[in-house]
Amino acid sequence: MGAVHLQFKNHKNATCFRRVWTKSCQKIEYFYKTRISPFGNFGNYLIGGLVLGLGFMFIFAKLAGEMLENELKLFDQIVLNTISLISSPLITRLMKGLTQMGSPATMIFLALIVWFYLSKIKKHFWDSNMVITALAGSWFMNELLKWAFHRNRPEIVRLVKATGYSFPSGHAMVSFAFYGMLAYLMWINLDNRNLRYFFTFLFLFLVFAIGISRIYLGVHYASDVLAGFAAGGFWLVGCILGLQAIRYYKSNDSRGWK
Repeated sequence: MGAVHLQFKNHKNATCFRRVWTKSCQKIEYFYKTRISPFGNFGNYLIGGLVLGLGFMFIFAKLAGEMLENELKLFDQIVLNTISLISSPLITRLMKGLTQMGSPATMIFLALIVWFYLSKIKKHFWDSNMVITALAGSWFMNELLKWAFHRNRPEIVRLVKATGYSFPSGHAMVSFAFYGMLAYLMWINLDNRNLRYFFTFLFLFLVFAIGISRIYLGVHYASDVLAGFAAGGFWLVGCILGLQAIRYYKSNDSRGWK
C-alpha cells in the first residue's frame, strides 16, 4: 500500500508540475506575442540584450564581491604563475604590441577614422556616433569603477608603466566595448557572410589577447581583466540596444509612425 501511495503521490506531483509548466509557457508566449512581437526584430534584440546585460552584470558583481572579500588571491596567483611560464623576449615584445592596441591613443585614432568613414562617406550618422559612445562611455565608466573599488595593481615586476587603480582593467573594458562595437557594425553592414565571421573572430581574438597582455606585463590581475570584460560587455549591450532602438523608431518614422 505504501508503494502504491508513493507512486500515486509522485504521479500527482508530476501532473501538477506539468500543469504549472504549461500555464507558465502559455503566459510567456502570450507576453511575447502581445508585448515583444509588435516591435519586430527590435523586440528580439531587446530580450536578448536584457539577458546578456544581466549576465554581464552578474559576472561583474560576483567578481567585485569576491575581490572585496579577498577571495580571488589564489585564482589570480595561479593565473600569474601560469602565464609566467611562457615568458620570453619574443613573447614580451608581442605582448607590448598587443597592449598598445588597447591604449587610449590607438583606440581614439581608430575611432576617429571609423567615425569619419561612417559619417562622411557612408552617411551612417548614428552608427558613427555609437562608435564614439562605446569608446567614451566605457572609458568614463571605467574611471568611476576604479575610483569606487580602489584596488592596487599587482606588486610584481611590471614590464610596462601603469598608473592608477587596477579593478577593473581599463584596457580590457574599453577594448571589449570599442572593438565589440566595431565587430557588431561589421556584422550588420557587411553583405559577405565570410567577412562577417572573419572580422567578428578577429576583433574577439584581439580583445582576448589585449586582456592576456595586461596580465603578462604585470599590470593587472586576471580578475581585473575578467571584470573589465564583463563591464565592457554590459556597456556594449547597452550601446547596441540604443542603436537598434534608434533604427527601429527611425524606420517607423519613415513609414509615417507618430
